[in-house]
Amino acid sequence: MKINKRGVGVIGANMNGSWGALAHLPALLALPEFQAAAVCTTRQDSADETAKHFGIPHAFTDPYELAIHPDVDLVTIAVKVPEHKKLVQTALQVGKSVLCEFPLGRSSAEAADLLHASEEKGVRHFAGLQSRANPAVRYLKDLIAEGYIGEIRAVHCSYALPLFPSRSKQIPQSRVYLLDKTNGANHLTIAAGHLLDGLTYLLGPFSEVSAVLETQAERIPTIETGEVVQATSPDHVVIIGKLAGGAIMNTHIRNTHIGHFSIEINGTEGDLILQSNENFMFQIDSFTLKGAQPGNKAFGDLPIPPQYILQPSGLPAGPAFNLAGLYREIYSDLENNSRLAPDFHTALAAHTLIDAVQRAADTGTRQSTEPMN
Repeated sequence: MKINKRGVGVIGANMNGSWGALAHLPALLALPEFQAAAVCTTRQDSADETAKHFGIPHAFTDPYELAIHPDVDLVTIAVKVPEHKKLVQTALQVGKSVLCEFPLGRSSAEAADLLHASEEKGVRHFAGLQSRANPAVRYLKDLIAEGYIGEIRAVHCSYALPLFPSRSKQIPQSRVYLLDKTNGANHLTIAAGHLLDGLTYLLGPFSEVSAVLETQAERIPTIETGEVVQATSPDHVVIIGKLAGGAIMNTHIRNTHIGHFSIEINGTEGDLILQSNENFMFQIDSFTLKGAQPGNKAFGDLPIPPQYILQPSGLPAGPAFNLAGLYREIYSDLENNSRLAPDFHTALAAHTLIDAVQRAADTGTRQSTEPMN
């Protein structure tokens, strides 16, 4: 049976550590449903370099030229958060479907604007909330729904990040923007944002949150020049929340020397643990899933059934893995007019929850997670 390939144009794909080249293009090249049709960077030489490396036919420096090209059906936005809005608008201008990395914008207001514009244009829109395509996360969701641990009482998340925003006491100039809170790319919006979306996917909505946000490393020198940058973004995030179903959640996100991640979910009939394998960020990692029920003396491994694996066989764990699963859901949505993949509605819900966390930290009081008018 012939596959109806969908052409994808990736904006933000230089070979110097960009997320597009590191994750999106390897994911697309592993999937027979897609063709990596075009790339766009800010310089023609870097665009040509990426195109040559991955065997991509078209290379641009103008996002509009990429979006309007007839070989491109889906425009992927994989650049810094402050650039998301104008590039999504470029895709909408020419009526192309769009996948934008999360955070969708610098604020919930930007996210709401993009959702409204996309719906008004009648364009399919997707959000890079790829933890939902992780096989262990998908299986965990069903175990919870099927009552493996009974009624959920408590959720504990421990999240240690040695690489974000920097692996040392200095920061490269290319990542300085992460230190400016107004850019919307930091521990709260990225690390906590992806995690809170994953928890919502697994456990349902939150009803209220309390939080502490701190900037513990306030002055950070750049590697290249030694210039000291004043940080305003939080690098320490503590959230306590109550789920709509009554369970209590706490999560602690901080910088450490050695990374690790785990979610422990306790219920009336058992416990489940999701534990990182590679110690990447939550949305990138692969996981081991363990469970225990009454009568067990220890947690036991819970192998993931094959029906939960969206990714093609042979694709290794790493940045491309969960994205490959997300792209497969996007393909199904485009082909069948289904709604499997997270979209701008999903992203706005995550932004709204982030806003509630920020208000809780600012006021020192519990905050409802309902959107503020």
